[in-house]
Amino acid sequence: MDVMRRTLVGVMGLGLLAAAGCVSDEEEGGDSFTLTGAISNVASGPVPAGTVTIRLEEQGVMDVAAKLIAETSVVSDGKATRVPFVLQVPKPELDKAVDAGFTIRVERDGRLIATNTSKQRYSGGSNVSLQIEPILY
Repeated sequence: MDVMRRTLVGVMGLGLLAAAGCVSDEEEGGDSFTLTGAISNVASGPVPAGTVTIRLEEQGVMDVAAKLIAETSVVSDGKATRVPFVLQVPKPELDKAVDAGFTIRVERDGRLIATNTSKQRYSGGSNVSLQIEPILY
């Protein structure tokens, strides 16, 4: 009887530890993943200087504004031909998306300098390469 009681208490203790581990995984971002990538310029040359905002959005629902899934910003010094970025993507939001895609904007002093005009779908994986086109004034 004493051995059975110890076994039962041990199993209950392991169950509590497992449950606690599940909770901490969710709190620490277990429902998200890290997406890395780089922005390059379709026109030859470096990415223009400014703040580069990368948005992963639900772009597959017609007549509805794109719903934000994840967003990050990095700064381009205007010298690099590829600007790296890191984006934390929530898995539940991405799983709900019909057609996830990226919107990229480069702004300087509140003015749009470059953007992506062609659809750049997210096709899976944790590393992406995106392109922007300069805005010609």
